[in-house]
Amino acid sequence: MENQIENSNGINVKGIILLVGVVLAAVTAWVATGTFLGVITGTVAGLVFAIFFISVLLPFKKHDR
Repeated sequence: MENQIENSNGINVKGIILLVGVVLAAVTAWVATGTFLGVITGTVAGLVFAIFFISVLLPFKKHDR
């Protein structure tokens, strides 16, 4: 039998949450305001909320196992 080594890289969940939060907040702010300053403000607000979500809300999720 061959010895196979599984090359499993874990998914960076925190990075994905940050990226999705920033992009969706920027798009929402752009649609709501229609200005470039709104996009910048939405990006910053999305980043702050995503960091808050990752550091405060996510660690206390109860697991079923």
